[in-house]
Amino acid sequence: MGSKKRTNLSIASVLSQDVLPEGKFLHPHNSPLYLSSTYLYGELDQAREVFAGRADSYIYGRWEHPNARLLEDKLAFLDKGESELPVRSLVFSSGMAAIHTALEAAAIPGSRILAQGNLYGTTADYLISMQHSRSWEVQFFDPGQLENANELLRGEKPVSVIYLETPANPTLAVYDIRFWSKLAKRAGALLLVDNTFASSLLQQPLVLGADISLQSATKFLNGHGTGLGGVISVKSEELYKQVQRLRKLQGNILSPFDCWQINNGLKTLILRMEKHQENALRIARFLEKHSAVSKVNYPGLSSHPDAALVRKQMKGGGGVLSFELIGGKRKADRFLRRIELCRFTASLGTPDTLVQHPASMSHVFMPPAQRKAFGITDSLLRISVGLESSEDLIGDLKTALE
Repeated sequence: MGSKKRTNLSIASVLSQDVLPEGKFLHPHNSPLYLSSTYLYGELDQAREVFAGRADSYIYGRWEHPNARLLEDKLAFLDKGESELPVRSLVFSSGMAAIHTALEAAAIPGSRILAQGNLYGTTADYLISMQHSRSWEVQFFDPGQLENANELLRGEKPVSVIYLETPANPTLAVYDIRFWSKLAKRAGALLLVDNTFASSLLQQPLVLGADISLQSATKFLNGHGTGLGGVISVKSEELYKQVQRLRKLQGNILSPFDCWQINNGLKTLILRMEKHQENALRIARFLEKHSAVSKVNYPGLSSHPDAALVRKQMKGGGGVLSFELIGGKRKADRFLRRIELCRFTASLGTPDTLVQHPASMSHVFMPPAQRKAFGITDSLLRISVGLESSEDLIGDLKTALE
């Protein structure tokens, strides 16, 4: 991606421009959309060199393509932050495709996976559903209870993966990546961190010690709710080759069009995240003072139980919050029926504000006992705060809470 030219550039400059790899492209102002499944070779010997891996060229769209290469270079730049880590990224057809491939690469059959209990509902569903066919033993735990960490390593089966999601969906708990990376190394395990809520703009798990950083590019990276995508970033060449090979065999690379859309989304990521966070903090402070609200979960609040850790490992509170209403599910239902400006759907990271009820939507397939144990109550509501006027949003919430 022209790394020599980018050495001293800020993140804003890298994301705003399309500097296409030398020798691969013409140089249009914006990245073209490359809709070709195959690539031509000038002569037989050249083709043989390419297929043997001795020459760098595109082979087949299932392996890689120009739009993926451009996007991956930008995402790797984001994930390495200000460090000198040799980060590389790979893009996938969805966030769940990335999670599936990461676990296939990292989790050893017959071993244990330690996974936090308040994960995204589909991730938890995946782990529960796949553990028998993959011969994994999945153990859900609370990463906030650091005093019990060493006990988790004891068991008949060795731990091969520790899986975190921080901030957590939907409780917005924040977990100590540095601590768990050290524990993973002690166990000979890999630490995987789902970084979707923060995005690699606000948090770099690899810099903090994680082995694999995961994101749903569908959310803040795309920023407009127009397509799906997933990202795996690693700092190990061995892991990179393993994940890349699995993607080639599974055929779950991100399409050129979705790469193109996410690349365009990245160009406004910094500006969008500033506004998302500004609005989220104002709404969190409003909700914190409202008599109908019993609890507000937002990493940007000084009252957040993990506020000190947020200051250490994040560069902001993000654009998502959750809160609990007094009165249980009946009050939550009433609230959702009364909102007007806020939209009622389960995604996040879009320009418009989205509200959802995790217990009956994003986390409906999580066992009820697990939801209850990890704070996903029937009165919990999640808001992905958009780019609208915060005054208008607060007015809508105020009416719905009456």
